[in-house]
Amino acid sequence: MKEKTKKILLWFLDLGINIAIIFVLVIIIQKWIIAPFDVSGASMCDTLNNISGKCTNTYGEKIIINEALYLFNDPERGDIVVFKVQEDDSGEERYFIKRVIGLPGDAVEIKGGYVYLTPKGTKDKIKLKEDYLNVNNNGNTKAYFSGFNQFKVPENHYFVLGDNRQASTDSRSCFKSNISISCKDHPEEAYIEKKEIRGKAWVVWWPLKYIRILDHPDYPELNEATQVNSESLAEK
Repeated sequence: MKEKTKKILLWFLDLGINIAIIFVLVIIIQKWIIAPFDVSGASMCDTLNNISGKCTNTYGEKIIINEALYLFNDPERGDIVVFKVQEDDSGEERYFIKRVIGLPGDAVEIKGGYVYLTPKGTKDKIKLKEDYLNVNNNGNTKAYFSGFNQFKVPENHYFVLGDNRQASTDSRSCFKSNISISCKDHPEEAYIEKKEIRGKAWVVWWPLKYIRILDHPDYPELNEATQVNSESLAEK
């Protein structure tokens, strides 16, 4: 009888250890490797939350974010990132999902409905080709405040925009939903710090019919300009 009781206790002990290990692994995976995220609102439409051809203003697609990537790498231009902004007046933390446009040291200008970039270490102002924007947003990127359309991205910070430029709370408004509150007096609030970025949007897994890996855009116009600049410096 004692032997049987001992086996039962050992079985429960083994079960408890396995459950504890699984629990710890789940926490580690969700904290530092990958995590689910519910996309809310239409600020990244058509790239995200374009359900049956319509931009949804509520919760729509569910994604997986890669949280481990930026432990060893820096965000790249074109990455779709999930990040946290400072607490608002209600004391609640808010998470946003936007696309990285300006990298540390870049100069960003919004002019004539387009985004122009002067990458760090270059002098040429280059019009950004954003093929991921839909027909309503392509050529329709507007500054939210008069005289607040030029941005110099500080080191270790990023300038981000939503793909739905006409309905996105982003760097242009210092992430304030009420755009009547001018951030011109506090331009440092237009950027996000790397430590605030939770991870890169990786996979859409719900609804199942929209399951896909999120593409990373190419910016050949920037690559060509950077290459030319590097060759010029080498000749000197």
